Amino acid sequence: MSPTSSPSTPPPRRPVRTAEPEALPLGDWLADLWSGRWLILGCTAVFTLGGGFLIWRATPIFQAESILQLKEKPGPGQDTSAVSKLDATGQELTEPGTEVEILKTDLILGRTVQALDLDLRAEPKLLPLIGAPLIRGRADAPILDLETLKVPERLNGKVFRVTALPGGAFQWSSPSGAPLAIGRPGEEIQGLVDGDVVRLKVKAMTARPGQVFRVFRKPLPAAIADLRRGFDASERGKGTNVLALTFRGPHPVKTANILNAIVNQYIQYKLDKRTGDATKTRALLEAKMAPLKASLDAAEARLNAYRTKYGSVDLSKEAETLLLQGANLNSQITALEQKKQETLRTYKENADVVVTMNKQIEKLKAEAAGFQARMRSLPSTQQEVVRLSRDVQVNTELYTALMNSVQQLQVTGAADVGAIAIVVPAAVNPEPIGARGSVLLAFYASLGFMAGIALTVLRHLLHPGIKDHRLVESKLGIPVLVTVPHSRDQEGHARSLEQRRKGVHLLAYQNADDLAVESLRSLRTSLLFMLRDKHPRTLMVTGPSPGVGKSFLSTNLALILTQTGTRVLLVDADLRRGILHAYFGLPTRQGGLSDVLTGRAPWRELVKETAVAGLDVLPTGLIPGDSAKLLLTETFRTFVEEAGAAYDYVIFDVPPLLPVTDAILIGAFMETTLLVAKFGKTSLDELAVCQQRLEAHEIKVAGCIFNDIEPLGLGYGHQDYTYAYHYKYK
Repeated sequence: MSPTSSPSTPPPRRPVRTAEPEALPLGDWLADLWSGRWLILGCTAVFTLGGGFLIWRATPIFQAESILQLKEKPGPGQDTSAVSKLDATGQELTEPGTEVEILKTDLILGRTVQALDLDLRAEPKLLPLIGAPLIRGRADAPILDLETLKVPERLNGKVFRVTALPGGAFQWSSPSGAPLAIGRPGEEIQGLVDGDVVRLKVKAMTARPGQVFRVFRKPLPAAIADLRRGFDASERGKGTNVLALTFRGPHPVKTANILNAIVNQYIQYKLDKRTGDATKTRALLEAKMAPLKASLDAAEARLNAYRTKYGSVDLSKEAETLLLQGANLNSQITALEQKKQETLRTYKENADVVVTMNKQIEKLKAEAAGFQARMRSLPSTQQEVVRLSRDVQVNTELYTALMNSVQQLQVTGAADVGAIAIVVPAAVNPEPIGARGSVLLAFYASLGFMAGIALTVLRHLLHPGIKDHRLVESKLGIPVLVTVPHSRDQEGHARSLEQRRKGVHLLAYQNADDLAVESLRSLRTSLLFMLRDKHPRTLMVTGPSPGVGKSFLSTNLALILTQTGTRVLLVDADLRRGILHAYFGLPTRQGGLSDVLTGRAPWRELVKETAVAGLDVLPTGLIPGDSAKLLLTETFRTFVEEAGAAYDYVIFDVPPLLPVTDAILIGAFMETTLLVAKFGKTSLDELAVCQQRLEAHEIKVAGCIFNDIEPLGLGYGHQDYTYAYHYKYK
């Protein structure tokens, strides 16, 4: 664009090419992973070390197993007599699901806690995190075995302290630290805490003098919760009635003892419950035996009195049959009526089971009425004998049935033991459960490796910078003039700039054989051909955002251009954050472009000579409050024209395009515009927006400089850098 055109009236916009979504091939993904190799290795090492520490610190867990078999058992008071035969629901089936829930109840687990004093805790005070692993497995590990700790309920959970003393003695201290008593293992000692008497008895102690133990009694609900966390019960195979019980804990012997205690408490609970039910039933039956015995005695007395009065009466075969059948029916009716009375304790009169019993009773009574009618056809003496004999037979059978039931209930506890069989009791398992340490270590290392890969990919997604310069050409149509590799020497110069050291901090000046400098020589060659027919040769170097390296490129490019015998003026046009004066060791930025634009002094008087022959620098001057307003003045146009006529090349280092508009205002007067993209930082979308803004104001981008390429060693998008390593210019 001609430098005489005015930036105040921008021309109409024209369509520009926009960036398409970037699709990285497999090679570039591998290159990204290779660039993040130190992150991946670091994550792997951290996870491996952390996992190793956790494995070393983790307490080994042991598991004890026990197997129970549940059987069908007869209900209380059941036998093969007439009473039991009338009850079709006499068998009580033990359901595995119900028994599993009973095993896990607070009742069973609470009894176990109290039986083994699992709510008593004595823990040695050790170094945090590493104390327990350091003493694990040692013969002299501190141990305090408590026999009793009697404290009021309000002190449950409060921590007392036991300190080992020389000679095997110990001192007992209250939760507040006040001494309570001094004792020895096997002695019961006592003290006062807020007026309440507390007692302690230590069974055994192994500790060096000065070792402190934390002693406390856990509240029962908390101790039950701890026990429940390690306990599990389930049916082994559906419908097998076999229960598999497991308990996990840090001590193999104690783990087996706890599981056996749970089984014993469960069996004792079942026996207690069964015995209680049998006792209640036996009392009920015994209460019915006395009136039934009286009825039997009265029936026998009436039969004997009748026989004495009328002598022996022979019964016909029909009469004997009627006697037996009638007695049997009366026994069944009586038994059903008793069963109905027991059922009414649970069900209402209109319940289905009660209605069914009523129908059975009515049916039996109807049959008995038929026998009564047939008996009336017998002679009167035989009728009376049959009637009296039937009463005796019915009462005798009912009384005998009750006697048998009472005798069976007396041994129901012994019979109930067989309903729960301990197939396999809990035994000590010396091998801890869980994966081996080597397997866990490999798992943690794999987890760290995957975490490193995930962080590397996440870093790429959060910073979608271009890594293949060919995408700039293929997607945006901007030619890439040169790719500049990363320079470790430049890192040192950048640190010197940050620390404001004196001297010239130019890579091309201090390290002329650096690969990055060689790349800039290639850029110089391209510019010589690109600008040979143009005059004035004004050049603007900008980028999408800060930190892409435009100042590094503009300063070193200016120095390299002077090596062809040309005169170059380097203008620091970044009137916001320009620092080009520091590259050349100038002590201050004062006396520069801002002074020219405000009319304080002509530009020729403010130009600074540098240590490089043929290279002059015009710094920013004092940072103005509104740099855009100064760039719109006629003074800036005049300065560009005069500087272009006085020098072979005039290079402007301008602010980035995206944050501010200064680059657009300056670019309107430039013959050539170079856009800088940084490897792995600048995205394709950022370059597309820069291209759109520049071309919308008819500022054509002459080319792109792909800066700070990292040596990945993988992928195929960075051949220029790879070749430079194999063929280095001398």
